[in-house]
Formats: sequence, C-alpha cells, structure tokens
Amino acid sequence: MKSLKTLASIGACLLIVGCKTTIETEVTVSDLLSSPTKQIAGALVVEVPACQDYQDSRKPSNTLIEVQKMVPTIFKDATFAECYRQQFNSFARFDLPLVLDKDKDGKLASEEHINILSNESEMLAVAVPAQIKAGLEDAAKRGPGSALNMRMKIKVVNDTGADVSFNVVSAFVDDEPYVFGSLISKADQSFTVTLSDVSVQSAVNGDAMVLRWRK
Repeated sequence: MKSLKTLASIGACLLIVGCKTTIETEVTVSDLLSSPTKQIAGALVVEVPACQDYQDSRKPSNTLIEVQKMVPTIFKDATFAECYRQQFNSFARFDLPLVLDKDKDGKLASEEHINILSNESEMLAVAVPAQIKAGLEDAAKRGPGSALNMRMKIKVVNDTGADVSFNVVSAFVDDEPYVFGSLISKADQSFTVTLSDVSVQSAVNGDAMVLRWRK
C-alpha cells in the first residue's frame, strides 16, 4: 500500500478496500439479560502502512499521525492507545467506548457512539448513529475508490452458570458462517460473533439484528 500523505487519503483509508478497520468489544450474557443502559469498553483497530517514519524510526509515520487526527472526528471519545506490528502488517489501536442500550424505546441511547441493543426479544443488535455514518461518508468523499471495509467483532461471555440458546442471523460465530442458525452457548464459556458485510451495512443504515434469544 502506498504511503498515505494527505488528510483526505487518510480519511478514505478508513473505508477503502485493503485498509481494514475493526471495531471490537465484549459483553456478558448477564448484562444482555438484566443490565441497565451503560457505556462499555471497546477498541477500534485500523491497518496502517507503518507505525514509524521510514527515515527515523523514533518518530511516528505521517500516516499514523493523520489517523490519530481523523479517528476522533468520526468516533467520539476514541483515544489512541498504541501502534504495533503483527507479522507483516501494522495496526493503530484506539480505545473506543460503545453504549449498551437496554431501553426499548425506539431511540438510541447515544447518538454519538455505536450502540449495542439488547432487550427481551433481541439478544444483540448493533446500531450506528447517523452522526457516525455522516463522518464515514464524509471521509469517503475525500478520497477515491471508497468502499466500506469496516468489521465488527463482539465477544460474548456466558457468565450465567447455565447454557443459553440463541439464534444467529447473517454473522460468523467463532469464524463459522451462518445465514441463520440455532446455537447453544455453554455455561462459563464464550464465543465471538463477527458481523457479515451485509450486517455491517445494515447497522450503518440503521440497525442490524445479530443474535436473538431462543426459548
């Protein structure tokens, strides 16, 4: 990937094919069942060409500097945590708060953060507020070849002491793809759900139901 030297191309980096952006968070089944609406911890990881300046490794790369400027303009309260190299790829990681929305009132708990929705019927849904969508669209307009390449991974920890049955829609569970499936989360174990491209697009355009309680 060519070095991204302008703020415009960095903005497009969040969206263009080949520049991966992954949002990660973790929730417990007990929170999905009975928690009040609250903020939860998350992370945003952006693939960058390099962490260090190619002429002086003591300095951050221009790309990293611009990504540090751009990300908080799209994702409120995102704070830079580190830049690291994994195998042959470099990644900038940001701490990113999300909101667990437990209020089934027809509106998002936060218009500035990604919302994880959960109620008596929906075990887990994802909604991206219009403000974030507008920021993503604005970033795309600043560079050519834009196409949404954002992923979202949610680790679900079953801390209830009992097996939990659920349905999954258009997502991967522990890297296994499901258009629709009926699964069981064993007591005291966890699984990771990764939204499909279709679910990500649906979340950006409103909300995407990912997991549903199964009685």
